[in-house]
Amino acid sequence: WKNWVIRGIFTWLMIGGFGLIIYGGPLALMITVFLVQVKCFAEIINIGYAVYKMDNLPWFRSLSWYFLVASNYFFYGESLVEQFGVLINNVDFLPFLVRYHRLISFSMYIIGFVWFVLSLVKKYYLRQFSLFAWTHVALLCVVTQSYLIIQNMFEGLIWLIMP
Repeated sequence: WKNWVIRGIFTWLMIGGFGLIIYGGPLALMITVFLVQVKCFAEIINIGYAVYKMDNLPWFRSLSWYFLVASNYFFYGESLVEQFGVLINNVDFLPFLVRYHRLISFSMYIIGFVWFVLSLVKKYYLRQFSLFAWTHVALLCVVTQSYLIIQNMFEGLIWLIMP
């Protein structure tokens, strides 16, 4: 019975915690989705890193996290302007980031690609390109999914609770 009591207590704690997050509104839900996204990405990248850990490949983890930041900036940049435009226009440097969003996104990706090319080691090309692809597939799965969850949430909170 002790196990059932512990499960019951934690069930109600989790339901209450989810209720508090929903009560926090769209910003709290966005932060929650973003935190889940980062944790999922970290787990997927750690799987890829564990496979090639003995090869001691340079910059793999840094590049993966850089591409996560770049893809989040690309996906969330324009969509959050629509939702939080009033807040963005009040800060001095943010209108610049909004005006040149696509140029900055493209530049960030090109910088990451050049960084990847400069980090190539002659005898590990296949492994490095495999990890590069692994990173991009992880980004495709995790970032796109969280982006669509947040877009769905902005259509109405009911679509987050009952997809």
